[in-house]
Amino acid sequence: MKLNSFPGIVNFLLKDLPTNDYPVLNSRLFCSIWFTGILDKGINSLRDLFYQLNHTGTQVDLSTFSKANKTRDPQIILGLYHKLLHYIEKAHPEKKLVLCPFDATVIPLMSKLFWLQGHRQVKLITTLNQDTKSTGHLIISPGQKHEINFGEEIMRMLPENGVAAGDRGFCSRKLFDKFIENNTLFIIRIKSNWKWDENYHIATGQGKVRVICFGNVQQKVEYYLATNVPEEIMSNEEIGEAYKQRWAIEVLWKFLKMHLKLDKMMSKNLNGITIQIYVILIVYLILQLLKVPQMYGSKLVGKLRYIQIVIRRELNFINWLNRVIPRLDM
Repeated sequence: MKLNSFPGIVNFLLKDLPTNDYPVLNSRLFCSIWFTGILDKGINSLRDLFYQLNHTGTQVDLSTFSKANKTRDPQIILGLYHKLLHYIEKAHPEKKLVLCPFDATVIPLMSKLFWLQGHRQVKLITTLNQDTKSTGHLIISPGQKHEINFGEEIMRMLPENGVAAGDRGFCSRKLFDKFIENNTLFIIRIKSNWKWDENYHIATGQGKVRVICFGNVQQKVEYYLATNVPEEIMSNEEIGEAYKQRWAIEVLWKFLKMHLKLDKMMSKNLNGITIQIYVILIVYLILQLLKVPQMYGSKLVGKLRYIQIVIRRELNFINWLNRVIPRLDM
């Protein structure tokens, strides 16, 4: 089975969700409401979302949905996310090495309800597989904890053949040692004031890592990279070219915040925020899989516009879903 149409992907994801597990707000309807909120660019809050739903035929109270966000196990959304990841992984032949940029982004929390709990931001950390263009497992951490403290969790995100690429926020000898202990390859930018020996090596607790230097003439910037990738596997020039691909994850954050509302947390509790983040990443994966008419182009923003046009013909995603899924082969 090859997924490339919007109805096909949605059917693959949602057709098995129960529609009778809760009397008022079943799991399929709960997930569908979240998809409506993310896919409709005109919705910026739960009040906006439910004003639209209640005036287009979906009679669910905002208070019921808010309670579900606080109490429902997010595992049902996580299951959809990992279902898509598993499909994408199976669809791509395994390579010897895959570059996997990893990074953190900060999501501000604007509600005073979070401020009273001492939370002003959420930190999201993930990887981006440069072969499949898919994100990996997520770290969602409220508070100010520095991303460098998540070294072990980051390593668990990486595929066995992954080469981790990180910026200066992950520059730490302790982190290098954790990568070496776990036989994980890495390319991480270090600060220019670090010291290395005459052979361009930095000593760590687990041995030595080599240092590669290269410059960007246009930006007048020098880059210093530490790596444990053996030179017979990747030359200095290949390491430099590989690090340049790390910028892809910065582009990912920009797209998620500009177009999929990663910077607009609609829920007022941490459980609901976790659910929203996973729905956003699911939509991103859907866009990666989706094939659209040529007139919309191949960029993600063009695919998103295509989806918005499709569902607006039915007023919202829920109405579209209720019409389309019964017509597909189950």
